[in-house]
Amino acid sequence: MGRRGRRVGNSRRKALQWDAMAQFLDVALKVGDLTEFTADAVLFKYAQSLYGATGQAARRLEQAGVPLAQLELAPGATRLVETRGALTARRALFVGTVRLGEFGYHEIRQFAVRALAALENHSGLAHVAGTVHGPNYGLDEDEAVLAFVGGLVEAFQRGSGPQSLARFTVVERNASRAQRLAKAFARGLSATPGVETLPEGVFRVRRMSSVTQAPPLATAGTVSMAKPHAFVAMPFAPELEDTYHYGIQGPVKAARMLCERVDQELFDGPIIQRIRERIETAKVVIADLSLANPNVYLEVGYAWGRGRPTLLLVRDVKELRFDVASYRCIVYRNIRELEQSLTKELQRMD
Repeated sequence: MGRRGRRVGNSRRKALQWDAMAQFLDVALKVGDLTEFTADAVLFKYAQSLYGATGQAARRLEQAGVPLAQLELAPGATRLVETRGALTARRALFVGTVRLGEFGYHEIRQFAVRALAALENHSGLAHVAGTVHGPNYGLDEDEAVLAFVGGLVEAFQRGSGPQSLARFTVVERNASRAQRLAKAFARGLSATPGVETLPEGVFRVRRMSSVTQAPPLATAGTVSMAKPHAFVAMPFAPELEDTYHYGIQGPVKAARMLCERVDQELFDGPIIQRIRERIETAKVVIADLSLANPNVYLEVGYAWGRGRPTLLLVRDVKELRFDVASYRCIVYRNIRELEQSLTKELQRMD
C-alpha cells in the first residue's frame, strides 16, 4: 500500500473510532465522599505522599490486599486497580504527580487530561468521578475547580478518554464548599460552546473537532499564575471560616483577584515554600490577626520584609499582640461590616 493509501486508511480508522465514542459527556458536581461514591472508576492523585482522600483510599485498599507500594507512583505514572470492595467504585485510578507544594492550577488541569488518557483503553467505564484539588493547600477554590473541569472538557472534546464515558462527577465532601463551587462551575460551563445546561446542575458536553471554551474555563490552569491574586493569612479555625468565605473572599473576587489561603494544618516544607512564593507575588496580603495565631504574624512579617502591600484585620483590638497604630488595621464587629470595609480598601488600591 502506498503512502497515500496508508493516510486514507488511518483517517478512516480515526473516523470509525470517533463514531464509536460516546458523543456527549454529562458533567455534574455532587456532595459526597469519593471513597464511598458509586461510579465505574474514581480518580486519585499521589503527590509523593498520602494526603486526604488518596490516603484514605490507599489505606482501605491495603486492607483489601492492594500493596501500598503499587500506589506510590512517580510523577506521570498511572495505575488502575480493582478496589476489591474496599471502595464503593469498582476501580480506582491513581496518578503520580509532583509534590503538593508544586501542584498548582496548571498541574490540576494536566492531571484531568492525563487521567482521561490513562483510562482510554479500558472498557466498561461509563461513569468516572474525581474530587476537587487545591483549596486546602492554598489555591483559589473557584480557579481550582475550573482548571480541573477545563482539563476534563478539553480532553473529552478532543476525543480522549474511554469510548463508553458518558458521565463525570466532581465530588466535594464539604457541603458549603460544594455550594460555592457550583457557582464557578456554572459560570465556566454554561457559556462554553458545545455545552448544554440540563436540570439539577448537570452540563452536557458535546465532542467537537475543535475546542473553544469560555474564558473562565479556558484560562483556568493555563494562565492562572499570571492573574493578580490576594494572599490571605489567617488562623485555620472553624469560627473564622465564614469570615474568610463571606467577609474576605467576596471583596477579593469583586476586585478581580484570585483569593488564596493555605490550610495551616498542612504546613510542611513544600507548603511553606508555596506561601513564600505567593506572598512575594501577591498584589495584596490580607492578614486576620484574630486569635493571635503565630503563623499569621510570621506571614505578616515576611510580607513586610518583601515590601508587599498588607491589610490587617482583627475582630477585637484586645487580640492584637503589638501596637498597630502606625499600620492600617480594619477592626470589624461582624462579617457584613468586614465585607464593606475591605471592599473600600481594595477599591483604593486600584
